Amino acid sequence: MRKVFFQMFVSLDGSFEAPDQQFDWHVTDSEFDNYVSEMLGSIDGILLGRRTYEGFAAYWPTSTDREAEAMNRLPKIVFSRTLNTVDWSNSRVVKENAAAEVAKLKQQAGKDLAIFASSDLTVSLMPHGVIDEYRIFVNPVALGGGKRLFAGLTQRARFKLTKTHAMTSGLVLLTYAPA
Repeated sequence: MRKVFFQMFVSLDGSFEAPDQQFDWHVTDSEFDNYVSEMLGSIDGILLGRRTYEGFAAYWPTSTDREAEAMNRLPKIVFSRTLNTVDWSNSRVVKENAAAEVAKLKQQAGKDLAIFASSDLTVSLMPHGVIDEYRIFVNPVALGGGKRLFAGLTQRARFKLTKTHAMTSGLVLLTYAPA
């Protein structure tokens, strides 16, 4: 069975989106680049909420970043009640019952599936137990505000720390499983 993991950058004060909605605060280095290459090779699908999809679809098709080929090639499933069509290569829309669709995808043969950013989608999936792993990249910066990780969660969620990796840049990857 495939595994679904959620991956997100957060600041030391717990925000994933700065008050100005800019993402210029993300810390990356060669260790992070190596992680990204390995991670993209370990998945065969990306799960996205509408807002993340729109940002990614505006960026990746013309990007010259080294991971652009994989981002454009990999199948993308966009969960949205408002979008009717998606134009980014290898994308499709699921309009209803995200948890049932993710559960179905997990049963299919293949590599793991990744949820990139998409906090609202993640929060909606958490009560259904379809996310197997949470990869939180803690950045050595405090934003002083912004949208908090898991904003909108209405019930307590417990996690078990399964792995840590501190990078030379100060970026720390914390990997959790649901407890």
